[in-house]
Amino acid sequence: MEKIYGFVPIAIAEGQTDAFIAGAQGCHEAALADLTGTQAYEWFLSADGREAYVIEVYDDPAAVAHHSKMMDGRVAKLRDIAKFEITFAGNVPQMLQDRMADVLGDVEYAGPLAFGRMTEATPHRTPPAGDDRIYALAWFRPKQGMAAKLRDLARQAFDKACAADPGTHGYEWFFADDGSCMALDIYHDGAAMLAHMANCGPIMGQILAIAEARTIVFGALPPELESRLRPELGITRFARRLHGVA
Repeated sequence: MEKIYGFVPIAIAEGQTDAFIAGAQGCHEAALADLTGTQAYEWFLSADGREAYVIEVYDDPAAVAHHSKMMDGRVAKLRDIAKFEITFAGNVPQMLQDRMADVLGDVEYAGPLAFGRMTEATPHRTPPAGDDRIYALAWFRPKQGMAAKLRDLARQAFDKACAADPGTHGYEWFFADDGSCMALDIYHDGAAMLAHMANCGPIMGQILAIAEARTIVFGALPPELESRLRPELGITRFARRLHGVA
């Protein structure tokens, strides 16, 4: 099953952070009534409260439509106090991309899924009261002539993670026509992220030698991890998780 992925950066209007958080809570509560087909619906806030980010993963277009019905206009109200953009990835019908472009204006497409771990249908469930999961989004643009090498190394990293990283629940790679790619990582907790870094770190070093990269890491981290993710390495942090269902 190739799912539909949505990555949504949000700029919150000055003085509207509290109102935005309340609106996000309303969206979260509405989604909880029936999460069938919704694998991830995660809201994060920047340290200064001026930016937010939503990560969404749905089984198919029907699941997206069901989620939209559950929202019942709540996201539209948030657009009065915040600017939304969206990057789609995976098996996204053009009709859905066009509809979101009409609503938001800024819509991008990162490409189809090349390989990933999130392949099962998603049943309705009750999310845990607390969640230590860590999410990461990474973008890679290969240097001249290195597109094929980048894809090969990404596949090596994926295979190694599948073989030895049980705590890496999601490891999704999307490739655009120009050879650039985007990756979504979902770790069970900080220990799982550290294990993945130890396992796939050498391959990632090879990737960084042939591609420009930037990364956003979401969720609370143990100190030994936080100290390693420095801004000068092209890493942005959204440490505060507002709500989630994964």
